[in-house]
Amino acid sequence: MDCGIIMFIYDRPQCTNRALEALKRNHIEQLYVFQDGLWEKTDRRAWEQNETLVKQIDWCDVVYEQNKQKADSLDRQIIYGINKVLQQKDAVIVIEDDCIISDDCIQFMEKCLIQYEDNRKVIEVGAYLEPIRIPEGYSLPIVAAGIPAGQVWGTWKERWEEFQDKFSLIRQIGDAMKNNPMFCSCGYPIKKVLTEYWMLGTWDLWWSIYVLLKGGISVRPTDNKVYNIGFENPGTHTSGESLWVVPIGQTTGNGGELPEDIMVEPWAEKEFGRFYQSVYGRSSAAERHKYYRNCLEKWLELKQSGRTIGDILLDHDIKSIAIYGTGKLGKLLADDMCGKVELEYFIVTNKIKDTFMEYPVYDCGEELPEATGNLALVVIPGYDLDEINVQMGSRVSNIYSLDSLLDMQDVMEKY
Repeated sequence: MDCGIIMFIYDRPQCTNRALEALKRNHIEQLYVFQDGLWEKTDRRAWEQNETLVKQIDWCDVVYEQNKQKADSLDRQIIYGINKVLQQKDAVIVIEDDCIISDDCIQFMEKCLIQYEDNRKVIEVGAYLEPIRIPEGYSLPIVAAGIPAGQVWGTWKERWEEFQDKFSLIRQIGDAMKNNPMFCSCGYPIKKVLTEYWMLGTWDLWWSIYVLLKGGISVRPTDNKVYNIGFENPGTHTSGESLWVVPIGQTTGNGGELPEDIMVEPWAEKEFGRFYQSVYGRSSAAERHKYYRNCLEKWLELKQSGRTIGDILLDHDIKSIAIYGTGKLGKLLADDMCGKVELEYFIVTNKIKDTFMEYPVYDCGEELPEATGNLALVVIPGYDLDEINVQMGSRVSNIYSLDSLLDMQDVMEKY
């Protein structure tokens, strides 16, 4: 099987350089590189530095193509590149410029692409594994998921062409919305829904839907082989901690023989579901935004009154806490204790690091230290409080959402 390896790059030379160094250690023979075009927001100097990095590659053959004009969407750029390579190749492996891969990543993916080429149930091979818990005694080097991996992935020409046929209707709707003025008048409600929910042009959303509709499988390694630096500067996703960032696993080499047949195991379905529900929550985005806005408004009022959340806790004889959540609000809450209330540790749904702000971090499924005194758990994502209550069980007796704590200030002011 002839497989084409593709890298998509933009104007982030620091990311590109690290991604290329990792790819070099995979000892590939040929690389296709597609660079997005310049436009008014592009950093020209960084874009040209990327061009130089690619032209300096001497460790494999390079097929390099630049868009001289900005593509009307990143999705079209990626689809164009994949389609072009599959005119010559039987399969592709796709890598973006913010993905650092393990030294055996390409070997693993090519082995899977060969093994499952004739298994039409397998739609995709991924190199990324979400931070799920692998059961003790599970010995296979792969696990099946019912949704694509993203980040670094591969597929076969026939699967991609079938997807393209299904996706063509979505592209037609997108083109019509741009060119038909009726979508800005009578059809405005349709346009608003489709654009607000990213329903058009986002090829990876429809790739995932395609896999789900087919009842397909995405094959993953049991040891993650991708580290995403897109959440660091100069990445473009966001900054700070992310549940999506997983360290590269320690196992290298073949990691055992691939099974001839594979299915999504019940434990894996449960684990993937647990992870995605923790990322996106059971509440809608609108509900989450409303909750956080309400919390921040009350917090600001509390600050303006000269008090802290630590003061509220002391009013209720709570002298030690744990915090559920390690994002920016978790840090702000820790700082707001002001030495008045003892912070024991943090709890998260999926633990990535053992410490945060030099405090211990525990996974919600781990055994927790014995509570000292009247310890309370303060839950930052209070919109999921019912589910978190179930997860914690009887391990913590006093659980408060952040907004309920802030409401206690209102109660105190009434007396």
